[in-house]
Amino acid sequence: MVRKIVLSIIAVLAVAFVAFAQNMRVSGVVVDEANKPVVGATIFVEGSNVGVTSGLDGSFIIEAPKGGALNVSFIGYESQKVQLGSQTQYRVVMKEDALAIESISVIGYGTGNKVGTITGAVAKVDGAVLENKPTVNVADALQGQVAGMQVYTSSGEPSASSSIRLHGTGTLWASSSPLVLLDGAPISISTMNSLNPNDIESVNVLKDASATSVYGSRAANGVIYITTKKGQRDREATVTFNAQYGISQPASHKYEIMSGPDHLNYLEKYGMMSAGNLAVFRALNQNTNWREIFYDDQAPMYQVDMSVTGGSKKTSYYMSGMFMDQRGTDRGSGVHKYAVRANVETQAKPWLKMGMNTAIAHTDADISRVTLESANASILEWTPMAAMMWPTWDAPVDWGITGIDPETGDYIFEFGDELTYNAMGLVNPLQLDKFFKNERHTTQINATGFVVINPLEGLNLKSQVSADIWNMDDNRSHSPNNFDYPGDGWRSRRHYSDYTITYTNTIDYQRSIDDVHNIYALAGHESIMYQYEGFYGYKGGQTSDKMLTLNNGTGTPNVSDSFTEYTFNSAFARLEYNYARKYFVDASVRYDESSRFGANNRGAIFWSVGAMWDVKNEKFMENARWINSLNVKASYGTQGNAGIDDYASLGLVGSTTYGDQAGLVLDTNQIANPDLGWETQKLFTAGFTASLWRNRVTVDFEFYNRKTENMLQLVPFPATSGYLNGYKNIGSLVNRGIDLKIAADVVRTKDWLVNVYANLNYNKNEITELFNGYTEYPMLEYGMCYAIGHSATEFYYPTLLGVDPEDGYYMWRGPNGTVVKDVSEAIYELQGKSHDPSWVGGFGVNARWKGISVAADFAWVADKWMINNDRYFLEADAFSSYARSVDLFDRWEKPGDVAKYGRFGLNTPDNLFDSHLIEDASFLRLKNLTVGYDLPRNWMAKTGFLQGVRVYFTARNLLTFTKYSGFDPEVDANLSYSGYPNSRQFVGGIQLTF
Repeated sequence: MVRKIVLSIIAVLAVAFVAFAQNMRVSGVVVDEANKPVVGATIFVEGSNVGVTSGLDGSFIIEAPKGGALNVSFIGYESQKVQLGSQTQYRVVMKEDALAIESISVIGYGTGNKVGTITGAVAKVDGAVLENKPTVNVADALQGQVAGMQVYTSSGEPSASSSIRLHGTGTLWASSSPLVLLDGAPISISTMNSLNPNDIESVNVLKDASATSVYGSRAANGVIYITTKKGQRDREATVTFNAQYGISQPASHKYEIMSGPDHLNYLEKYGMMSAGNLAVFRALNQNTNWREIFYDDQAPMYQVDMSVTGGSKKTSYYMSGMFMDQRGTDRGSGVHKYAVRANVETQAKPWLKMGMNTAIAHTDADISRVTLESANASILEWTPMAAMMWPTWDAPVDWGITGIDPETGDYIFEFGDELTYNAMGLVNPLQLDKFFKNERHTTQINATGFVVINPLEGLNLKSQVSADIWNMDDNRSHSPNNFDYPGDGWRSRRHYSDYTITYTNTIDYQRSIDDVHNIYALAGHESIMYQYEGFYGYKGGQTSDKMLTLNNGTGTPNVSDSFTEYTFNSAFARLEYNYARKYFVDASVRYDESSRFGANNRGAIFWSVGAMWDVKNEKFMENARWINSLNVKASYGTQGNAGIDDYASLGLVGSTTYGDQAGLVLDTNQIANPDLGWETQKLFTAGFTASLWRNRVTVDFEFYNRKTENMLQLVPFPATSGYLNGYKNIGSLVNRGIDLKIAADVVRTKDWLVNVYANLNYNKNEITELFNGYTEYPMLEYGMCYAIGHSATEFYYPTLLGVDPEDGYYMWRGPNGTVVKDVSEAIYELQGKSHDPSWVGGFGVNARWKGISVAADFAWVADKWMINNDRYFLEADAFSSYARSVDLFDRWEKPGDVAKYGRFGLNTPDNLFDSHLIEDASFLRLKNLTVGYDLPRNWMAKTGFLQGVRVYFTARNLLTFTKYSGFDPEVDANLSYSGYPNSRQFVGGIQLTF
């Protein structure tokens, strides 16, 4: 098949060469009015579908008929027609199309304005950064790309979502997730899994008050604005086909365990195994790496997608479709994803514009048992724990002793099929996966439609409605034919569905007076309605795996039903003014009401002001030619947070039975609070952006101070009240820090481009007020404590001081600076180490030489700490028969020994959870490495139908550097326990453009 394809391509190229023999070769360069190269401009031969794109220096080469014409176009510029004469080289100057630029750079509501004129802090990630990345999760590809944005993917489950935070944790009990918008419509972060990365035009991250306050009610934690690709009017159709295939494997597993022989010696030393068993297992002579057995290091993935984009004189379109199949490294997991998109816009009348963006995605996922935390198996029968703790001296297959060699006295073993039970009676998780099924089917629909009426020059009326619809079926079953619990089958069905409908109506006006006074005004109204329904059914007593339905069970059914909804209503306005495009000011105000809050306090007003000075436009800067642009800006404003449960302000009821009578009772877990209102943030930001040395170097610096007040906290109540707790607006915390990003074209010539970038964020988080006059609020079950003057995620544990060399006993800090040897006498204290990192950043390089390109993106996190709960099982003497950490060789044996671990038998489960389990989870990760080659454009021109061919290789999570000894340091939690490790992926692909 491959041979046929290659021969066909050669034949097509040969025919095309003859067909174009009468053409002339035309070369040239495309530049803007500032004489800068326009990269990616499209050059078409008029009256044909032959076209090329301009390179990094704006150059192009194309075959065209003598006397013909070229049409040159690029988003944001007026199309140019070049009439061909006798010359073979041309210089095409593109002029800005003001209307086009406005339409592609929309941030906020209405018909928008350019990102460059916004005084606020906006970081843009181009869609090219996300293209062809081997992950279901779009958010994962953003890690390390934006200063101040933390992106963590805590699980290698192919269908897992990421967590995102901007500028640290902004609250104690409410949500810290940013608002995510897709083409102006709100979506959840998990919805990003349904997107096709190749459909994304750009991701804009709005970080300061000037940029976010117009969103008011949901912008307390920043805004992520995703714009999908659109077509261009008056453009021939462009078809792009992409195919990729690769494999996945666990990204890292740093922990080291004893070899089989060493572990047996350890067990013998401390009398933990009988002499007979020791002889058997020594004769078995095994040193099994269970990680290699239980995890798939060649889990396959493939993806194909195609898009068509273009437009007529009045209508533009972009349509795409994709399919992805990705198996998980945990063999019981994987995902099939299907997605289609259609974005259409039309200028129906000179005064009427309409558009519709619609996407439908469906995923079929097999969810791993550890992800669901199944209660139907021991934790040591989950893949992560089995891979970590199964003893290395056991064999990976069933075995038995068939005799003894009469000459040597050695045991004779017979090895059989794949292991079902290990030597300790635990069930092979790979066998359990055959009987335990977790199937999740999800359908997502995102649709946005809008109408823009332009009755007068500069005046626009826009009406938009959007829908985010989600439907999920989660089916789990345990076959009655299993060998673990034979005859004990069960079946459960879950159905969840929700939708968010958003109505937005705006009116905006922009006018320029004498090209000096430039005004933009916006006013609007928005309503958001959300509704959720859920159903769950369970029944045991299943007797046949061919009829695993609820009605075929004989057990007692378990059924539950749930429903929730909320509504937001908002009105907002924004005013922008600039004088001579040098001095910019803006102001916004928004009024929000939410059904989540008490009847007495549902509404709040949020506002912002901002200013920017374009220093380079000043006359005194004319001679500073090494500075191409310099903008200084500052903003201050407020935002709101409503990220709590839908009925948090209400008193709840529950059901009970008294005698034989069922009834309702007051729920003591939540007291009514009709005055519950908005959590607010006050955000000040100041900084500058600069472009230097012919735009070779760009610098972006920001300082911010974010204070959260009237926090939404679940406050404990005294027992005499009859209630356990309830929500109140009380307390405050501060996040303060800096963002810095630097990018530089180290080399920029006709054939070479080498660009490097780096960004970092430093953030200090501090609680400034708690509730009920508390200065500390310990939460021992989490190993954390809220304390004034400390981070919101600081650890709170007894401090292990080491091992007493004289007697081998562990020592902890006790009251008043004493040293105690009984952990029950140790004091809990703040450890000065937090789960939230102080430093987050990324860096990378993008290089191109002719058609060869290399891109490497690193992400890093520093001063991040985490409890490694897995070490409890690897180190506690109670689990000595299981795999042991090699660190246990450093154990106290006799007086005078200076050791890490005390005498054997002392580290009981009661005294293991202390400061020694807090590990440095800082990491540096090579997030993406891509090497590609674009075939020469003049080759493509000769074919008559191909515009481009690109072959590439991409590696994800290729390298990880960390001191953390567990599976993965990227987990976004204070504690890591039996987690699904992130995956490393190697993918090759080809992209064809027609």
